[in-house]
Amino acid sequence: MTLFPPGWTCAAEIRVSLAMLFTCLSVLCRGGVATVRAQGDPRAAANQLHAAIVNGDVESLRYWLDVRHADAMAANAAEPDVTPLERCVGLAAWTLGTPSAGERETRGPVVSLRALQDMAALLHDHGARLTDAERSQFAEPVLRWYDDAVSTPAAPAPAHPETAKAATAPSSKSAIALGLATVLVKTELRESCNGNGHAVYLVNQRELSITAKVTVNEDPAGTTSGSQKSESYTVDADSSWRLGCDVSADGRTVRYVLNNWR
Repeated sequence: MTLFPPGWTCAAEIRVSLAMLFTCLSVLCRGGVATVRAQGDPRAAANQLHAAIVNGDVESLRYWLDVRHADAMAANAAEPDVTPLERCVGLAAWTLGTPSAGERETRGPVVSLRALQDMAALLHDHGARLTDAERSQFAEPVLRWYDDAVSTPAAPAPAHPETAKAATAPSSKSAIALGLATVLVKTELRESCNGNGHAVYLVNQRELSITAKVTVNEDPAGTTSGSQKSESYTVDADSSWRLGCDVSADGRTVRYVLNNWR
């Protein structure tokens, strides 16, 4: 049985068959190109950035920024006016209890401040910045948190115990260091914050990551009977974690005590 009318030659049949084959291949190739284009759509990468932030997934955010080179300032398709950094700071505002005016009606997802701090620093390292208009949406405590999160950590103090001990002297011009051997709390006198205070870091000079418990005391002016709280921090090898300032925004003295680490 033949698919062609009587009188067709074998050569005609071959030409028609080849034409049909080329048509099918052309359709398949166009479909493949469309798929590749869809996968390379920058909006899809932006959606992934925002999803990582909402989920508190620091490593996923790092992958899309470092490996896939996603635009750190790109908005997702659903909310074209919200940048990744603005979303990150907005979630921090919820966690801190001071959401922006536009978000007060809808409760945002709860993401830990530690994850948000890491993600804000990542976005900042890739060129993301809050505009003046975006900053105006957030309360002062949230902006202080953001500025602390994206500031450059101080360099670790020398590892030698005697050097660390000498740094505790009031005459030290670089830092005051308190703590055990190569894990310590360090006040960086060259880095100011809250007007008349200085930045304080938990510094791990060991070759392994550690988990440390730090007690934070806030003393009202002229007294020693203020509030106290303890936090645990995990710090990578040869790294530091910014704890805050040695003076609060309302002028209280803030003391950081390293209780133990392992």
